[in-house]
Amino acid sequence: MTKPWLRTLGLVGVTVMAATAFAKTARAEPVPTPGIEINDESGRCTASFAAEGKDGDYYFLTSGHCDEHDGSVWTYGPDIPLGKVAASEKVGDKRDAAIIRLQPSVGVPTGDVGGKYRVRDVLNRNQIKVGMPFCKIGAATGETCGAITDFDGGVIEASVFSLNGDSGSPGFVMNTDGTVSAAGILMSSPDGDDNLTYFTLVYPLLGKWGLRILS
Repeated sequence: MTKPWLRTLGLVGVTVMAATAFAKTARAEPVPTPGIEINDESGRCTASFAAEGKDGDYYFLTSGHCDEHDGSVWTYGPDIPLGKVAASEKVGDKRDAAIIRLQPSVGVPTGDVGGKYRVRDVLNRNQIKVGMPFCKIGAATGETCGAITDFDGGVIEASVFSLNGDSGSPGFVMNTDGTVSAAGILMSSPDGDDNLTYFTLVYPLLGKWGLRILS
């Protein structure tokens, strides 16, 4: 797979509003779900799949390039604290992933992608096939679908539309029973082509970081 020019799709600048108190309401805070917008001091990305760690904590996966290594607290919704990055990796155009450890106040996140698709399983390398229908849900462009066009070195290439702010989006295969199979984390697109997108394979990250995807 040739990827000479890559445009990462996160860390869009955000304006910090001074009057955040007006965003707070008396109603219960929304439960975070895969596919929501998440923000820190540097910009915005998308929360990928929700997971539980062997340590008993809960996590969201996202893109590694979203991590500025500054220890900042990520937020969601009306400036609700989500958590801090617990681990990340960015290795050229081959691996690009991070996990955010959720603050206890967040509680148990919803595992359903976009709040509507239950995750049935996680696809390994041998289950990823060129031509498979493939979708993602991102903070910038919502749900967009296409097909897997290449798979090489743990990177899924798919004909899926994406824009800045979609980094971290959960990439999945839709099953006939209405569930989805988790597959990738959105990492980048070729420069000048918003209709082709690359995803880091999720499966090897689970063993690496001691996680199980919530379903």
